[in-house]
Amino acid sequence: MSTLTIQRLEIFRAIYENGSLTQAASELKLAQPTVSKHISNFQRTLGFDLFVNEKGRLRPTVEADALYQECKDMFDQLEHIDQSVQSLRRGSEQVLRVMIVVPGAQLRLFSNAIRAVRDRWPDTNLIVSVGGRDTQIWKLRRGEIDLGIGTPKLPHPDIESVVLTTLRMVGIMPITHELATQKKVSVSDFGKYPSILPSESTLYGKLILRTLEHVGVVPDTRISADAPSQLPLLVDSLECLSILDMITAFHPPKDAAIKVLPLDVSMDYNVCVNRIQGRVLTPQAEFLIEKLREGLSQEKQRMECQL
Repeated sequence: MSTLTIQRLEIFRAIYENGSLTQAASELKLAQPTVSKHISNFQRTLGFDLFVNEKGRLRPTVEADALYQECKDMFDQLEHIDQSVQSLRRGSEQVLRVMIVVPGAQLRLFSNAIRAVRDRWPDTNLIVSVGGRDTQIWKLRRGEIDLGIGTPKLPHPDIESVVLTTLRMVGIMPITHELATQKKVSVSDFGKYPSILPSESTLYGKLILRTLEHVGVVPDTRISADAPSQLPLLVDSLECLSILDMITAFHPPKDAAIKVLPLDVSMDYNVCVNRIQGRVLTPQAEFLIEKLREGLSQEKQRMECQL
């Protein structure tokens, strides 16, 4: 009997990619003792170790690295087969699965597009979830969602990111701030006045900090925000400056009295829809993308007129 069964290789792959028996077991929906037993038997059959335990993490051995590279094409092919089965199942059930990773203010535009799909195909089962970039990549590759909606392009060769529109970042401040009477906000002001910016872990945080660094501006980063939708309120109450995406800036909470101004440097960001490369989309998915593009185009035109 061959020592290289698909089950053994799948367990090996999960441990290799996660570096943890617990995470591998969770991914495979197996009990951890079962995963541990399978990989132990596999190593004993092979005659060499695949992993070494280092401070609670399983580090692959040289042999494991070589085996993984040899099997990588097979793993990808198995994923494509799984995705095909998922697609066939979805086709018969008329299901559209979408994951969003967008700031709160953009949810209104997304909801309008979802409503249009529901009105046109009332029998379609729409499943909407929220997840970050890594989760989107994983779910798309596993065939668990059809579309991922978010601002960045997803960095994976299997995933195609289509730009729906390009928007720009803007400056915000309290309406009583001394800079509120200007026509533009200079990024140099963020080195002179107190500011609160999106944290580096947010969708736009890295873009903002990288741009400021490029022009030699060192902002006060002692206060940052993980939730961009809360920045208008924080800016108003703390009387400071911030940089925010256009949609969130023009849809602040009712209690936030802020002024929105263009920046003196270009700081653009893309709103993308992400899908598996080459996968044929259902009419419902294509229609959703069309409605999202229409809604974003109209919203962009309205916001640009206000700047």
